[in-house]
Amino acid sequence: MPDFALTRMLAVASVLAIAASPALADQAPPEAAAATDATAQGVLVYTPADFAASRPNTALDLLNRLPGFSLDTGENVRGFAGAAGNVLVDGQRPTIKTDSLSDYLARITIGQIERVELIRGGAPGIDMQGRPVVANIIRKSVDSFTQVMQVSDMLYTESGKNLPSWYYQATRRAGGRQYEIQFSRGLSYDDSVGGAGSRVTQYFDGTPTLFEQAGTEGDGGVHTARANYKGPLFGGTLSVNGLVGQDDFKSESLFWGAGSDARYTSRSSNDRGEISVNYTRDLGEALSVEVLGLTKLAEGEGRNIGVDSGGDQLFTVNAEAGESIARAVLRYTHSPKLSMEGGGEIALNFREQSIGLLVNGAPIALPASNVRVEETRGEGFLQGTWRPTPKWSFETGVRVESSTISQSGDTTLERSFVYPKPRFLATWSPTDKDQVRFRVEREVGQLDFRQFVSNVSLNSGVLTAGNADLEPDKRLIYEAVFEKRFWSAGALVLTLRHEDITDVADQKPFTVLVDDNADGVPDDQNSDGIPDTRLVAGPGNIGDGTNNVVQFNLTLPLDRFGIAGGELKFDTQWQDSEVIDPLTLEPRRFSGQRPDNIQIDFRQDLPAMKLSYGFGWFDGWSERTFRLQNVDHLRLEKFVSSFVEYKPTSRFTLRGEINNFMPYTFQIGRSVYDGPRNTGNLAYIETERRNSQILAFVRARYQFG
Repeated sequence: MPDFALTRMLAVASVLAIAASPALADQAPPEAAAATDATAQGVLVYTPADFAASRPNTALDLLNRLPGFSLDTGENVRGFAGAAGNVLVDGQRPTIKTDSLSDYLARITIGQIERVELIRGGAPGIDMQGRPVVANIIRKSVDSFTQVMQVSDMLYTESGKNLPSWYYQATRRAGGRQYEIQFSRGLSYDDSVGGAGSRVTQYFDGTPTLFEQAGTEGDGGVHTARANYKGPLFGGTLSVNGLVGQDDFKSESLFWGAGSDARYTSRSSNDRGEISVNYTRDLGEALSVEVLGLTKLAEGEGRNIGVDSGGDQLFTVNAEAGESIARAVLRYTHSPKLSMEGGGEIALNFREQSIGLLVNGAPIALPASNVRVEETRGEGFLQGTWRPTPKWSFETGVRVESSTISQSGDTTLERSFVYPKPRFLATWSPTDKDQVRFRVEREVGQLDFRQFVSNVSLNSGVLTAGNADLEPDKRLIYEAVFEKRFWSAGALVLTLRHEDITDVADQKPFTVLVDDNADGVPDDQNSDGIPDTRLVAGPGNIGDGTNNVVQFNLTLPLDRFGIAGGELKFDTQWQDSEVIDPLTLEPRRFSGQRPDNIQIDFRQDLPAMKLSYGFGWFDGWSERTFRLQNVDHLRLEKFVSSFVEYKPTSRFTLRGEINNFMPYTFQIGRSVYDGPRNTGNLAYIETERRNSQILAFVRARYQFG
């Protein structure tokens, strides 16, 4: 961990904090009485007028400018509570799961927003979704009709390939009812691709080093139609959301040199749909109830083709997955200082997936190649928030999760789990500028059903075996947060977290049975005399471990340094984990963990010119994955971005970006052994370098009404 860099930044931040004068919360409060009440409870309140200089278009733009707040979009996991982000809209969490939180916020225009409440440490009557900090977007209740049309285009400057996208959105609010539709053609892309890469393979058995040129490409389209309705019903409020979509992606890697020529192509296509219903109603002055139902379904297929000197390979995937959730919450607000809530959730989800591998037309037996996983999951919870004084707030509660996971197909297995998840959060606000938060919580990781099925990378030749015995990891978390607000819009947040983890989910070696001669008898020894057991590696639980995290976030207004409308943001994180490697029995970092994440952004708003511009610097990342016979090392070098945004009227916005204008290198390294890492010798090291292209991006947005 770069202690010297952290020490230097903390020293600078401390000086700024000592010099700080009026806090942001001391600005003139909004006119709304509800906003005044929120401020009285220690909640920071912002209105769109506070960000007039930067001229945001959407709720997402506004939240990205919120001092001391980092958007967390949550996770796409089983269940509803476990996938929560740190944003509420009108006091409720957006119901739809397939749609990302960022996309949802980008559809809320700035004209719809009355205020944003930044809730730190909890507030009575607010479901914090298990987060210590939540932004609550409060929308206006006036009648309106708004349409938005946006068109964009991205250009790879080296290859000349361009990727267009667009969306249309219409929102009508009338008589307390809101209707919204959106149609979009988005894009997905791999920004690490480049046409002038290389691959070097260094052998250790006397074979000459192989030098190859490389070229990569990866992009696709995302087509979506959405509709939602919100309005009064039986004394409460009903929300209905629906979504259908289709997406596709294609990636290609080429390698050529003296005596070598290889091409690997991957195509995937997915269809998805979701519908959700949410109903809330007050049952009196102190009681309210919320119920929701959600169901989603997705199915897709993938074809991966590899052609090299050894012949041709075809790896296919067909999958179908679904999830249905029912949830009910009863909230009781005893007073502005004390509230409680309890409820339960039931989720039914499944994934059915089959894979196949052909090498030169001949089928190859794979473990866990035809699997259906089903889960029945229930959770009950009870929690309360108490604010005895303006300086102190406490939140405590417990969730108890019970689930049964059954697997059929190649393996028949059923397992049941019960996990209690207690939580305690204490918040101390000695002044209106300072806050200290302390959290103790037990979290349970979420299983990815794709890890129950095997996967093959044709490019590397690595088999990742599916594991029916995989369990979620369990974490006991101790977290302390110090937050200081200074000047008109400055914020400093320092987070220290320690995690004690049991059943660490990582790469694990294990033995499987494979019907290698397709005689239908996958036993230890059959008619061909070849054992059907195979040592493989895949997701598994490898024991206990620890993880330590330091996060430092600073929002620094630059007006006092002579840069009017300027702002500098530091978002940094360092992690240090340890677990015993199941092969070497030596301590190492978790597979796939990135030790540090450092992002610095500068922007300046020039309202007189109706212009904003900025630059971003990302320090890159590095991660290692420890497999059975190889160690993969991915490394991204420094990344620089820039933008300029011109908004001549409140309706029209033109934005341009130049990213990678100092092209970086994305490096994929593999150290391959001639046997398991604990007994084998290093056979060769393969290093692929992708030299990125400069990406140009332009977007035009027009709002009607």
